[in-house]
Amino acid sequence: MEDAKIRKPGVAGVFYPGSPEKIIGMIESALERERVMIKDREPGIHVYGGVVPHAGMVYCAAQTVHLFEYIRQSGQKPDTVVLVHPNHTGYGPDVSIDGFTHWETPLGLVPVDREFADKLDLKVSDEAQDGEHSAEVIVPYLQYFIGEDTRIVSVNMLSQSHKKALITAKKVYDVAKGLNRKILVLASSDFSHFLSPEDSVVLDDRVLKSIFKKDAPGVEEEVRQHQVSVCGYGPIMVMMEYAGLINSEYAVHMLRRGHSGEVSPSRKVVNYISLLFSEKSI
Repeated sequence: MEDAKIRKPGVAGVFYPGSPEKIIGMIESALERERVMIKDREPGIHVYGGVVPHAGMVYCAAQTVHLFEYIRQSGQKPDTVVLVHPNHTGYGPDVSIDGFTHWETPLGLVPVDREFADKLDLKVSDEAQDGEHSAEVIVPYLQYFIGEDTRIVSVNMLSQSHKKALITAKKVYDVAKGLNRKILVLASSDFSHFLSPEDSVVLDDRVLKSIFKKDAPGVEEEVRQHQVSVCGYGPIMVMMEYAGLINSEYAVHMLRRGHSGEVSPSRKVVNYISLLFSEKSI
């Protein structure tokens, strides 16, 4: 791969294990613990994508495996997974793609769908990915559940306004349609940060109410008005607007909800929620 430009793992060994065996072991352990609660696949229902957390695997694998196992059971084999995620570092443009040909994790290389990425007509910034964990931590799940043949496109959102989300969703929809790509859209987001479990649930429910009402502008309004620390509300709005472009009657289903205190007891927790977006209710 002479012309390969590889994004090396930045948080392996920190946010997720640094060896293939330990990554697989942690995912399979979460699957085993969650098996009785994982939603059985409904035959013939097309999945548009979902919302998954991006914290350390030890904290949020329990929530994350629900979405990925449902996708695996669905039998859908996307050509490309569009991973929309927030920017925690402050580097880079408002909304950007990276210039890499592959992303690397301890499980191996994942190709970037460069044709798709370039046609999004977004600014290219490798700097925006420097030290950013919110897309990288999801890639090992893609490798395990969907396979290394699937290509990825990372959309990095420093600006998370509804206006930016709507424009981004329309670009993703138009490019997928123009290239005849089968895609999944994944929004990377944790929910409320460093509050008591009781207080954080109240705030998250405000945002969830807008999500279930399919009110994307309402998500931003709730986050801003009530200072809800949902760090990927922009990607969530992209997911919502993209699903709405396909089908205004799309369905949202909560698969699993939890918080960091369930793993490491504390009165100040971070909340994790996995949501499935599909053509109809499951």
